[in-house]
Amino acid sequence: MSKVRWGLVGPGWVAERFAEGLTYTDAAVLEAVASKTSLEEAREFAKRHGIKKAYGSYEEFLADEEIDIVYVSILNPAHKQMVLDCFKAGKPVVCEKPFALNAKETEEMIQAAREADLFLMEAMWSRFLPVVKTIRQWLREGRVGKVKYVRADHGFLFEDHTTRQFDRKAGGGAMMELGVYAISFASMVLGYEPAQIKSLAAIGDTEVDEQSVITMRYPGNEIAVLSCTMLAETPQEAWIVGDEGVIRLKKAFMNADTVTLEAESKLTDDPTIVEEINIPIDGPGYRYEAEEAMRCLQQGKKESDILPLAETLGVMKIMDTVREQWGLKYPQEV
Repeated sequence: MSKVRWGLVGPGWVAERFAEGLTYTDAAVLEAVASKTSLEEAREFAKRHGIKKAYGSYEEFLADEEIDIVYVSILNPAHKQMVLDCFKAGKPVVCEKPFALNAKETEEMIQAAREADLFLMEAMWSRFLPVVKTIRQWLREGRVGKVKYVRADHGFLFEDHTTRQFDRKAGGGAMMELGVYAISFASMVLGYEPAQIKSLAAIGDTEVDEQSVITMRYPGNEIAVLSCTMLAETPQEAWIVGDEGVIRLKKAFMNADTVTLEAESKLTDDPTIVEEINIPIDGPGYRYEAEEAMRCLQQGKKESDILPLAETLGVMKIMDTVREQWGLKYPQEV
């Protein structure tokens, strides 16, 4: 196929940014958008973004043979069923983070993708940004030596506590909304199978985690310290600390266009080499995950090498373990 035709499910704020991101790549066509709750909402979204078709039902949307791949951006508890319905309709899927409510749902989605022989990827857009590609290269080259410690912090002040982020029925909570970025970052660096996980959370009157800290120890005794909060604006920085240097991402690490390397010099008398890479992000930054999905689709791949399904499942298992320590279950799990 010369261009990939996208269908979007759930015309909310995140989908707005994804749709804008697609306009920065010539490989994509905005084909259709669907809203189960409001056809008018879908039509207004389509008008704003130049989308060809708007649907007020998922059944009509999934029956559209001109949709090559579906981007799912609805409430967390509805992800699994929507993804399964896409596979029944023969549609590959990019599903927003957090990928599902828990690891059990994630396993079902992955199994369904494999049975249908269709592409599936988590829409963790920050993992596909240009500076993150640079970080992965530096790590492969051993620029900071052996990684010993990872730190990532994501905090944002949500003044309105009536939104979905504070709604337990909607799969809300700081970890699902913000902390998942930090967990995914640590997973990229140290892997998704820590040997030990310890966490504390502040569960508010809203019955969801409003802020938390997660500490993970890995098999080689590497440590990750991750934090998130919906009650305050934080520095939102990330560090990767090795025995020969440090990689730093400043605010906001999940949307950074600049990365700094401070490493011991082996070639000069200077004690350190400071290298700063700046790669501007096109638009809201969602084009890069879309381009990865389209590359995989056009090459016949069923998952991404950058963010494989095993890692998506591993991250969800970490989140399950953390919530179990807190004693937090969602109504759909009880």
